[in-house]
Amino acid sequence: MTDLREFKTQRDIQAGLIATLADQRFAQVTVNDICTAAMVGRSTFYHHYADKYALLEQMVTQRADTFNRLLDERVAEMRQDGPLLVLYQRLKDDAPAIIQLLEVHEQAGDLTQRYLESLSHHAQATLPKLTLAVPQAFAVELYSTTALTAISWSLQHGEPEAISRFMNQLVTTILNTEA
Repeated sequence: MTDLREFKTQRDIQAGLIATLADQRFAQVTVNDICTAAMVGRSTFYHHYADKYALLEQMVTQRADTFNRLLDERVAEMRQDGPLLVLYQRLKDDAPAIIQLLEVHEQAGDLTQRYLESLSHHAQATLPKLTLAVPQAFAVELYSTTALTAISWSLQHGEPEAISRFMNQLVTTILNTEA
């Protein structure tokens, strides 16, 4: 098999999982469901993945790594609309998969947890520069959960400009920082 064929097959299998997650919870999804949606045989699936958990883990890891890389690119200034909009725009093409994977909470792959960890890590890098009236751990958790809500809402419903402005106003108000 050429690299391009393997890439296409893996892409199809991943799309098959996302398609099945639109109708059923991950715990209910079978390899047969994924293969049917992906239009591949079971042997093809097992050539690429040990089981549905290995598939989930790979998909979550890919998206978590991309998300972390995007945060690294914009962490220099958390309080500007531009970098937040770039984050939304860079995730937009993968929104259907991200939205479905944010609903899966399995030990093998929990995208919500991975995104929260990335947001917390990046918030901790910025917040020490600020004097806060609340414990830093609280501010980090508040920012991380609120940012994840804003990101997922924007990916589902659009309006990233309005959401970005609101988030920056919220951070400015809550943390008593300057916009």
